[in-house]
Amino acid sequence: MTWLLLLLAVISNVTARNLKNIEHTPLHKRNAQKVLLDVRDTLVYFSGAEYSYDPSVKLYANTSKITNMDAVAITWENPSASLFDMVAIYTPPSRDVMDYLDYRYVSDTEGWQKSQGVFHEVLFNMRADYELRYLAIDEHKKATVKASFRISVPDNEPMHGHIAVTGRSGEMRVMWGSAKSDKPRVKFSQSPDLKNSVTVEATTTTYTADDLCGARANITNPLMFQDPGFFHTALLKDLKPGVRYYYTYGTDKITSKTASFIGAPYPETKVAETRFIGFGDMGVHYPPYHGDSTGAADVTKALEQEAAKGLDFILHFGDLSYARGRGYIWDQFMSQMTKVAEQVPYMVGVGNHEYDHVSGGEKDPSGAPENGFHPDWGNYGEDGGGECGVPTVHRYVSPDNGNGVFWYSFDYGLVHVIQFSSEHDFRPGSRQFLWIEKDLKSVDRKKTPWIVVTSHRPLYTSQEQNGDHIVGLHMRLSLEELFYVHSVNLHMAGHLHSYERTCTVIAGDCVKPGTGTVYVIVGSAGKFLDAESYNEYPWSKYQNCEKFGYERITANATHMHVEFVAAPGGEVLDNFIVPSWEENLTQRTFKKFN
Repeated sequence: MTWLLLLLAVISNVTARNLKNIEHTPLHKRNAQKVLLDVRDTLVYFSGAEYSYDPSVKLYANTSKITNMDAVAITWENPSASLFDMVAIYTPPSRDVMDYLDYRYVSDTEGWQKSQGVFHEVLFNMRADYELRYLAIDEHKKATVKASFRISVPDNEPMHGHIAVTGRSGEMRVMWGSAKSDKPRVKFSQSPDLKNSVTVEATTTTYTADDLCGARANITNPLMFQDPGFFHTALLKDLKPGVRYYYTYGTDKITSKTASFIGAPYPETKVAETRFIGFGDMGVHYPPYHGDSTGAADVTKALEQEAAKGLDFILHFGDLSYARGRGYIWDQFMSQMTKVAEQVPYMVGVGNHEYDHVSGGEKDPSGAPENGFHPDWGNYGEDGGGECGVPTVHRYVSPDNGNGVFWYSFDYGLVHVIQFSSEHDFRPGSRQFLWIEKDLKSVDRKKTPWIVVTSHRPLYTSQEQNGDHIVGLHMRLSLEELFYVHSVNLHMAGHLHSYERTCTVIAGDCVKPGTGTVYVIVGSAGKFLDAESYNEYPWSKYQNCEKFGYERITANATHMHVEFVAAPGGEVLDNFIVPSWEENLTQRTFKKFN
């Protein structure tokens, strides 16, 4: 292919992806046969609205107090209900009528013509009380508040708990969020009732709209920037390998429910196997705020079941929440993952939707020059919605041997893991490349015989998305020889919302297992699936763009057993073995592809 054709392919793909990312759909599902009018847009152009409470209109819920993620039944009654009337949700209650978080049409409820209906919703503690309002919309597009109902949330409720390894023996980080920075702490013990517990004080951070790189993230609005509260991190030390620890997080006034985890193995600990899961591209799917992450609920439930059976850690290599500047989605995602991430180290990386930006580079916490990585051959844009990694950095603290959440590594049992950023310069001579090279050289294969590398974008893809294919070619030119020289066993990526596995491959050629690296795309953890067809390449051995799922890996002394598991259902759709590298192969010369 000539460079002209390559350039045209890049332009075509970038255009397609930008069109796919345009969001102009209301956040609730709508009956297409009912109306095409977007009341959200109509309300934006109102000159105002009014309050005129009507005793014949009633709005109430089954509770006036909630904790995070409580299910609420919301009932409305109105003898004069019309097609465009809505129940709008506000937090805090001081919001103007136009500044709702979301809404539901009363006509979306079954039997609404009988002048009443019920919505069943999940409400999240966004560190402020809620107010529900019944809005009557007349033929002149005027909104009138006819009734309202308040729902309170606990003061300073600790939420969004998750844990992470540090890369050092006997340690575990506990992280969570709350409305205040009121002496946060963790209590932990080997006893379920926390008898003889140890108290660890936490450090606290936060960010404001001014800390973010651009729009939409830095625009104060219910659907964009909302005060995120405070983020707390406590470092637990002197943990014993294989021992279960019980803990709570919060303050002396209000604390979380008790959670537990297993202490990570020391380097000298004899481990029979290491079991972990990897995936990318999840998002959230909660009414009434849901988007197009239609598989997120099923995959999350499957992860909860896997964690209950026993996991050592989870790798989520980018495109976490898909907030893209919408703060309330971060609250949803962190809540969604709590049951899993409280008990299993949840190790994340960044994707284009956490990071990519074209302005505000001086606020970029990764220290990337100018406005980040934008090579002329790449399809890197502003997919982060102005976040530039700031919300991710404050929520997740990673091992400190690299560049924070952007790139780092750790040992766990038999496996050495490297998570690097495909959203930053990875070319030879770059800061990140030199770090990857140094890290690979430092691996002790007698202690960790397996090397697993992740990034958000893949090196190998045969799916018909030309821009991503070209980025993958550049990643191969830059990194594949490095992976070969240092005998990387498995590389996992996401970005494409599908699943694909290569043979054991070197520079595009299939080779005998144990003489190269296997590359897997598993971007199927919840976001809409990419339906593009696949090109024929001899190295592509399995593709699936029809099922959501995740990769489950079990490593022992002789091989890694890798499975692609569908959610829901748990069916194993792909199943393969990665053997150890043959020791004498590291002396061979790497032959680059043409």
